[in-house]
Amino acid sequence: MKTVLLRHRVAALLSVVCASLPVQAAPGDLRDELEALARQGRFTIEGLDRLEPGAVAARAEGTPTQRIKTLLEDYNYLLIGTPKAIEQVRITSRKPTDGPKASADRAYIKTQRSGSHHQVPAAIVGPNGVAKNLFLLVDTGATTLVLPDSLIAELGFAPDSLQPGISQTASGHVPVRIGVLDSVRVGAVSAQNIQVSFIADDKLQGTLLLGMSFLQRFRMTIDDAHNELILMAK
Repeated sequence: MKTVLLRHRVAALLSVVCASLPVQAAPGDLRDELEALARQGRFTIEGLDRLEPGAVAARAEGTPTQRIKTLLEDYNYLLIGTPKAIEQVRITSRKPTDGPKASADRAYIKTQRSGSHHQVPAAIVGPNGVAKNLFLLVDTGATTLVLPDSLIAELGFAPDSLQPGISQTASGHVPVRIGVLDSVRVGAVSAQNIQVSFIADDKLQGTLLLGMSFLQRFRMTIDDAHNELILMAK
């Protein structure tokens, strides 16, 4: 009799414990996850219609910015706001899934110093297929590659092919126009379909940025002692 009672008590205890354990949620719909995150963070999201229908959300943890980065890893987007508070997320396009994303395995690029920052030579190719050689400031804080408005026509972009947006800079919020470059080459490595933001020339004041739309394609190291940028294929 005591053995039977003990078994009943153990079974009852296991039922209580199991009922108190958190249930592991199945992956949710990407759009639903983004909308829920926007409500929690009190920011807006534009371009949800550009999400692939039925896309499943990856498991995202950490700060709202980290979660956005995980959820939108397959999309090009602009994140507007400050490091502490997101104001708006603008989804611009899905990253291309066909064709090579990068070529060459590794590059060692000598940099020119601008104070504590590093500049590198790059060959930029727009829709017209003509390479434009520029010096770009390596900036891991920039979501996209950033160029002046004066290069829009020179690179072959039609004004109506660019999407309007707003970006947060040191000078505050500024309007931008967003497009996709055919390719960007830095040293021996190159990548195709690189998102670019065009900003008024007077806002940039001659500083052009090599942002994460290119850098995230590679494993990156900056050697301050030898003034060298090292890019390795992922």
